[in-house]
Amino acid sequence: MDNLHHEAKITASELACLWAQYLNDSLSRCILRYFINHVKDQNINEVLQYALELAENHLENIKQFLTQEDYPIPIGFTNEDVTVDAPPLFTDTCMIVYLQIMAIHGLTRYSGAVGLSFREDQRTYFIKCNTETMELYNRATNVLVQKGIMSRPPALNNKQKIDFVKEQNFLRGWFGKHRPINVIEISGAFLNMQKTLVKIVLELGFSQVAQSKDVRDYMERSRNLCEKHFNILRSMLEEDNLHAPRTFGSEVTDSTVPPFSDKLMMYHVTALLSAAIGYYGEALSMCQRRDLSADYTRMITEMALLAEDGANLLIDKGWMEQPPAAADRQGLAKNK
Repeated sequence: MDNLHHEAKITASELACLWAQYLNDSLSRCILRYFINHVKDQNINEVLQYALELAENHLENIKQFLTQEDYPIPIGFTNEDVTVDAPPLFTDTCMIVYLQIMAIHGLTRYSGAVGLSFREDQRTYFIKCNTETMELYNRATNVLVQKGIMSRPPALNNKQKIDFVKEQNFLRGWFGKHRPINVIEISGAFLNMQKTLVKIVLELGFSQVAQSKDVRDYMERSRNLCEKHFNILRSMLEEDNLHAPRTFGSEVTDSTVPPFSDKLMMYHVTALLSAAIGYYGEALSMCQRRDLSADYTRMITEMALLAEDGANLLIDKGWMEQPPAAADRQGLAKNK
């Protein structure tokens, strides 16, 4: 990494982005190495290889940033958290679907990191990460489309015209006849369904291979809630005769040999549940029907409670790595 600038100390926001990225990319490296060891399709393998190259480069860059700022390197996830020779738990189809959705998560994170970065080297780095992840998303989506795996969002076949809302019942949804769902609401529901499907597949697979009963039970509970939410989102579309994305439960094998540590699986699912709160919130902010807004509000509450329970389980097991924090001034004063 060239031309690092150190005219100003790295900010807490920039450090937070680097720290979180290190954990996420160290996790990705474990999963991608396992996938690559089992993938059969050459086109999917090429995209997985590209994703692994990005993750490894990011980890090296972050190490340089943190070392030069005299911050410790997070532990994250290591070779101890993956058994690449374990039997395949997911099919090639599942691998490429997973990768595309993770690219969407990455784009959200990196765009946010750019907005939180003030130092030029940090902005340049995260802009580069964003560009690379756009390319990853493009490659994964091309494979999904070419192989007919991807479910495209619904298209509207009725004639449209420019108009303005004239009545308050545009917002109505609880009582009486409500208007059809609009394209903004369709977009939010469909994206959240696609993301939920990946969580369901992971939770199904992880529940088969988790070694701790606590982790297995949590995966089952999480899968049940995600399936409930998928059905709520699907009903938003099917009420107006619009299709939902295809499901991928059949893409999980019957293996019970754990390829990943319980720590990795718990962290991954809990992080995805937490991220879902943000995606639900974005969809809620754009809803213009009260009944749909109420659905998202309820789902956010349920997801937040489940994610909190996941965080508590990570803490109980000693698996939650603590981010850098401000100095405890009161504690320092008491120690004098």
